Amino acid sequence: MRKAVKTLIEEFKAKVGGYAVLLQYRYMNLCVKAEPASLLSLEVVDSEGETMGLEQAAYVLQVNDYVFEVVPKDEELLFPICKAFIQSHPEFKQDVITSKEEDRLNRQDEEEKHVLLTMPDVDKNRYDVLMNAVSTLYKECVVQIDKAKNVYVIKLTSKMEGESSKDIDEAKDTLEAEYKKHKDLVKEYRETKEKEIEEAYQRWLTKQGEKDIEQQEMNESMGEKVTKTLNFDK
Repeated sequence: MRKAVKTLIEEFKAKVGGYAVLLQYRYMNLCVKAEPASLLSLEVVDSEGETMGLEQAAYVLQVNDYVFEVVPKDEELLFPICKAFIQSHPEFKQDVITSKEEDRLNRQDEEEKHVLLTMPDVDKNRYDVLMNAVSTLYKECVVQIDKAKNVYVIKLTSKMEGESSKDIDEAKDTLEAEYKKHKDLVKEYRETKEKEIEEAYQRWLTKQGEKDIEQQEMNESMGEKVTKTLNFDK
């Protein structure tokens, strides 16, 4: 296979690979769990108007699968950090807490504030929104990959004009293999994200079921108390 043809195929591979990476990044920003990659685009603007990335403004700890703890490097950055999260991820639940001594950046500061960021529950409404977003982003990505394939088949055919049909078929087969590989990859990204959303939704349903049982038990208990305290003779 000629160098020029190999270069074309590498270009195609890089282009569709870029579409796949972008889809994965967008899925990471459809936050179900506390995904560190979702914080990459965050911009914190301090009181002087200077813009910085979150990593410059704070330390970020992952408490568990669903909670971040953000530790400002300077107490004056607390409000700008909270504001940045409201702008980038308004769905995150924010709680400003006074840190425990062992968690403080400055052990001498008894009032050191940290920000707890909790991922929202995936209730029925959020489940529908997330699933629709996953589907839409996937379809957009597939359209881009298909378009790229059509463009590069034309480029390849033009570049190999005059070559033997065997060489042309070999080059097209190599391109087709890369195309199928990336189509399978983005499909895998979609299925993985959908599974994550489904698991979170089932987790919410379980919590709701437990709450319903607790409420029912409470109601039954209250009913028994009312019955026992009523004086039916009166």
